Amino acid sequence: MLVATVAILAVCAALIAIGRAVFIPGPPAMSGTVISQSGEPVVGATVVVGDRTVVTADDGGFRITSDLENAWVRVSHPDFEPRVRAARRGEPVLVRLTADPLDTVTMHFTGDVMFGRRFYDPNEDGDTADALLRADAGVADHFALLRPVEPLLAAADLTIVNLETPLINEPTFAFDEARPERFHPTKEFAFASEPTAAAALQAAGVDVVDLGNNHLYDALEAGVGSTIEALDAAGVLHYGAGANEEEAWTPAVIGVEGTSVAFIGCTSISGDEHALAYVAGPDKGGAARCDEQEIRVRVASAAAAYDTVVFSIHGGYEYGRDPSAGVRRLSVAAREAGARLVVNHHPHVTGGFDLTDGTLTAWTMGNFVFDQTVWPTFGSYLVAAAVRDNELVRAYVEPLMIEEYSPRGLTGDRAIHMSREAAGRAPGPFLLEDGAMEVDLAGAAIANQRLVAVSGDPTIGSVYRVNGGASVAAVAPGGDGRVVLGRDLLSFGSFENEAVDPARTNGSFWDLLGTDRRTSAAAAYSGEAGAELRRDRQRQFDAVLSPIHRVLVTPGSQLSIIGRVKTVGEATVSLQMSWYPDTKGPSIARTMQLLVDDADADWRAFRLDVTVPDGIVAAGLFIRLAPPPNGVARARIDDLAMVEWAGADTEPGPLFDYVKVAGDAELVLSHDVLAGGEPWATIDDLSPTGDDVVATAVVDLPEAPPTTVPLTTVPLAPLDPEGVTEDGIEVTDDG
Repeated sequence: MLVATVAILAVCAALIAIGRAVFIPGPPAMSGTVISQSGEPVVGATVVVGDRTVVTADDGGFRITSDLENAWVRVSHPDFEPRVRAARRGEPVLVRLTADPLDTVTMHFTGDVMFGRRFYDPNEDGDTADALLRADAGVADHFALLRPVEPLLAAADLTIVNLETPLINEPTFAFDEARPERFHPTKEFAFASEPTAAAALQAAGVDVVDLGNNHLYDALEAGVGSTIEALDAAGVLHYGAGANEEEAWTPAVIGVEGTSVAFIGCTSISGDEHALAYVAGPDKGGAARCDEQEIRVRVASAAAAYDTVVFSIHGGYEYGRDPSAGVRRLSVAAREAGARLVVNHHPHVTGGFDLTDGTLTAWTMGNFVFDQTVWPTFGSYLVAAAVRDNELVRAYVEPLMIEEYSPRGLTGDRAIHMSREAAGRAPGPFLLEDGAMEVDLAGAAIANQRLVAVSGDPTIGSVYRVNGGASVAAVAPGGDGRVVLGRDLLSFGSFENEAVDPARTNGSFWDLLGTDRRTSAAAAYSGEAGAELRRDRQRQFDAVLSPIHRVLVTPGSQLSIIGRVKTVGEATVSLQMSWYPDTKGPSIARTMQLLVDDADADWRAFRLDVTVPDGIVAAGLFIRLAPPPNGVARARIDDLAMVEWAGADTEPGPLFDYVKVAGDAELVLSHDVLAGGEPWATIDDLSPTGDDVVATAVVDLPEAPPTTVPLTTVPLAPLDPEGVTEDGIEVTDDG
């Protein structure tokens, strides 16, 4: 027996040795290349990942062993401005550096910042056990919310945010209590943050804040004063508001590298409909009121006195990615008067850019630290700009996401998705470069195109995914097929971990609480993770997979819900779409489609085509696994997307990551690059999403909608009460 045991151990040892020699890869590493703006390798640059440091080789390359799946790569060199990029282990990152003569000023701009309201009660249920901030939260508590992006904030000469909150003592109150007198009495939404937030912003690298918005006055005149006092004490410059109208219009000026930069801002959301408006007057505190003539005079005066002027407009439509006519007109006025950068806020979602006459305009910066739960507000980005002798010499966008109300860096497909948002919302010299958006200021892009023949079902069409940073640039003439472009509204349906945050796991933005909903490698159709539902026959209700919040949709738009599903055991899997007339409250209709009713079914694709009903503003997506007749059933789900199809006359561009083809067609795929970025500008073939299960749903809403109306296309097992899983978790509440 002993001899046999020794022999077995010897064989195992030999197999382990072989495995180590042949199958075990080298140590996991972050790697990449550092280049200049002109594309030349930067030799001898210092690269830091975590607590490890290397120097770039003659080809600009580097490699750092790291246990982190995603991390910030910090790069510096005496002849260049530093840069920080999010990188993913095993995927080489490109770091393009800006030349640094002594008079170059780099600026980082982010979106809306607020540390109040749901930070103290995330579920608005009165129980603060899950609070992100406690009453009297200090500097360290607020800094913790910024820590995941602190390296990015600190990597510029100046970092600027829109502080959309007053800073006051006692900034919060219970949701079920009357609004205290210290808050604006008639505004629909009024909130505030602790004064210690000012010092936390400064510690994280923020130098300047814009106060010219419609929320500074939420705590009335006293709130304006305490906000300015807290910022002054923390050494943070501010602009756009003051104790009176003249103060509100006075530029905040800072000198950097021998260059004077002036910041001016105003709000077009004035609150005139209230007895207490939000804007300043001759003897009243508040934000500067936007006025075209005033903008022209103030910007021209600042441009004559200082080297560079940055202007900010707070206005537009809530959740509107395109600028309103008023914001566009005011932005043009600021540009024509001499502003080199125009950086706008208010819609709480990111938008596109404009580059005209050397002035870069960001139409809407979205959120940065904010407590909203409306799905489009989760996407974010940082805009980096470098100015030299009042000339914009560099501009790019680093993609971010908002998770648990604070920002994270992005890698992989999620980074590309957000950079498509920046590059594709408006025409211009905006390129996708290794997950970031680069502004081609010099018009030096290298054309990189490929002609691809595609075909699809002649009646309903076939759906393809546009891979990497490529985009459909044109539909070649001659084909008889119909081509429609689409963009994924969901953007988190791959279940991969692509955020720079060591504490984060797979499945961000999905309800994965409980033992029967999780992510796993076994559930991955592609990548490293997918979602898995588990249900045994003793359970009463379905196991449900759902995003944590509903997704905003447009009435009348065409959607395709696509994905992959695999089953283990006797599984019945269905897809449910719930339709909501508001961002809060119950659904008024449901569309359901059977996906699988089979034991041990291998991976199959599914697609549900549906038109968003009139009067509907949000949709909920639910994948349901019914209790099996015997034993235990599992459903594995991956590569989910909710694709919104654009109109037939939509211009192609980088915004779109899906294409639907009916018949035969030829597409021109494009991925233009700047010099040195060629290895990152691959144009892969389009990936078919598959059509094993295709269904088209028609939703007829009742004239007087009750609380729930099940519109079922296929009979299903008994359902959970809508919006509640077996664990009692609300999965449809948004707010």
